[in-house]
Amino acid sequence: MAAQTSLATALHDPPIRFSAILASVALTAALHPGTQAGPEVTKPATSHALEQPHSFIDAIEGFARDTILYPNAPFELVPGKNPNGWSFTIEPYLWAMGVSGDVGVKELPPIHARLSPKKILQSLDWGLMGKGEVRNGRWGILGDGLFAQLSASGNLDNRLYNNVNITMQQGFASLAMAYRIIDDRRGFLDLYAGARYNYLGIKINTSVNNSRVDELSDTAATRIVAAATSRAKGYLASNPALLEDALASQVKSYLTESELVKLSKFPKDLDKIENPRQLRKLFAKVAPEVQGLARAVAAEQIALASNTSTDSTRRRVTNAQGKLSAALAEKVENALPTHLSGDVWWVDPIVGLRGQINFTRWLFLAAQGDVGGFGAGSQLAWNAQASLGVNFTRNFFGELGYRCMYTDYAGGGLTYQVYDAGVFSGIGVKF
Repeated sequence: MAAQTSLATALHDPPIRFSAILASVALTAALHPGTQAGPEVTKPATSHALEQPHSFIDAIEGFARDTILYPNAPFELVPGKNPNGWSFTIEPYLWAMGVSGDVGVKELPPIHARLSPKKILQSLDWGLMGKGEVRNGRWGILGDGLFAQLSASGNLDNRLYNNVNITMQQGFASLAMAYRIIDDRRGFLDLYAGARYNYLGIKINTSVNNSRVDELSDTAATRIVAAATSRAKGYLASNPALLEDALASQVKSYLTESELVKLSKFPKDLDKIENPRQLRKLFAKVAPEVQGLARAVAAEQIALASNTSTDSTRRRVTNAQGKLSAALAEKVENALPTHLSGDVWWVDPIVGLRGQINFTRWLFLAAQGDVGGFGAGSQLAWNAQASLGVNFTRNFFGELGYRCMYTDYAGGGLTYQVYDAGVFSGIGVKF
């Protein structure tokens, strides 16, 4: 009892109590060698990211793996629908395009067209426009088409015509296979390749500027008379004994069809619609008038040389010149085309990219561009567009954007170098 009292007393004494605690800890360490003295300290966990920091290459690899090779959250065309199943899109649209470029048809000189979207809409008789898509997983088929008829009037880039009335039918239809190379719920990027069918039909009615043709013919006849007179003087100077028939024959031999083409200077005004060979055919049709002019010039020069010239000999040259001018005007007017029609079609291979970025569930940005032709159809053709879209519901959407197309084609009697650009808008359904 006394011993218990002494132990209790000792434990209440601070120095003795601390010593007892140390002895207890030592006894515990001796009995359990694997146990460390003191309170247990938990080492904080270190994340794998801190142990092995991600590099830029790791980020690229992760993006390629998760969005290109094995998309873990593919783009959902219709929210809530399996993105790897079948999906369909149909979108009618209206493209208010402006036109700038040159169009030439057969023998007519090229028409430089520069029409605003407002003028095009005023000239539009009717039109159909629309695009669509069929998709299954990462593969899809894209379609786009336009067909319209326009009527317009204007001036040709040539003073031989007064005006021109044009009725034009124009259309294209493209079909392409697309593969989704980037597939993510926030957006996508497709690579596509296919073909675009182009059609253009034109009817042209125009009228000849008769006063301009008369002016050209009068000028040509004047030049021909001056050249014939100069040549007749030279012949007489070499052989003063020449008679009228012989001199007229030599002047007529000089006035060949090729020489008449040079003297008339017609190619400067007609080179866009008549080549030199055709012009020679034109002058062959006025051979009687050229023969009469040669005789009149020969008679006048012989009369002048013998000092027997009279007003009648001069009037004879003037009358011959007038007949030649009138004959030329008639033949030129008959040679100028005033009514033409025809159509042509061609197919261009195309390759391009298109993509979309979703800002929110209802707002998105879309863009598309392709290039084609490569000499197979057009020399060069390209198409580019961008739009801002809104998802009204999970199945209905609308978009507003800007589209540009350029075509450089020559063939089948048609020259077509035209740039089309303008605002477009559409409302579509997806399911």
